[in-house]
Amino acid sequence: MTELIDRYVADVVVLLPRRQRHDVATELRALLAEEADGADDVPELLRRFGHPAEVAARYATPVALIDPVDTRRFLTLAVGGTALIQFGAILGELAEPERDVPAAVDQAWPVVFGFLGLLFAGFAARAWYRRHHPARWRPRPVPTDRVNRIGRLAAVVFYLMGTVVLLDPPGALRFVTGGRAAQVAYDALAYDPEFLRLRGPILLVLIVSGIAFEVVLAVLGRWRGHLPAVGLVHGLLICAVMTWVIGSGPVFTAATTDRAAKDWGALIILGSLIGLAVQARRMSVARALS
Repeated sequence: MTELIDRYVADVVVLLPRRQRHDVATELRALLAEEADGADDVPELLRRFGHPAEVAARYATPVALIDPVDTRRFLTLAVGGTALIQFGAILGELAEPERDVPAAVDQAWPVVFGFLGLLFAGFAARAWYRRHHPARWRPRPVPTDRVNRIGRLAAVVFYLMGTVVLLDPPGALRFVTGGRAAQVAYDALAYDPEFLRLRGPILLVLIVSGIAFEVVLAVLGRWRGHLPAVGLVHGLLICAVMTWVIGSGPVFTAATTDRAAKDWGALIILGSLIGLAVQARRMSVARALS
């Protein structure tokens, strides 16, 4: 019986800081010996007393590299960041004339591991700072369903101007330069005929519908009814269509312009996905408080 208790106590104290081990071992051994005196089934007694890790936690607060309260956020950022990095690698490969998507995914893993390491280090540093420098709570603005009308209208103007440029890039260049640019510059901004046949019109419809959605949102001044869901679906749809546009052939006839446009398109897709995730989180909090 004594040997069994000693094994149990050893498994407990090995999980404790060195300075506590002797005192805890003496106290725990005496307590268990007293309870085991006259007991018919010592192993069952120890089982009911708790796992050594649970018992050790009663004597000393376990040191967590990441605060338990941050676990959900850490996992969300880890999974989301991993998916975003891999998707960015896929988008970059889709822009290439000769593609090897599996190889691009494999090559992105070192970046993923680096990101996860930095993320872990950041959360660990945050936990350490909290334990050593307790901060007073400071109230932050409560998320609401209201929107910034001026900001939305400014975005509408920006989107309209961008759409006008996209409708006729050579014409926009001719307007800016007064027609003094070299012919090669106009040729570099010519769309590929295959893009204009199907992908271009579909993308244009989604862009125009997005502008109309922003106008409605600015007029209403808040996210009402199903507008959050509509905005989320539209955002995901335009990201999917842009991915299809990037991977389905040239957009511009000039290879340099085409690659630059696809690179910018990939950045817009990734940025939009991050924005949609942040917006969905804010709206979820707002609904919980309503």
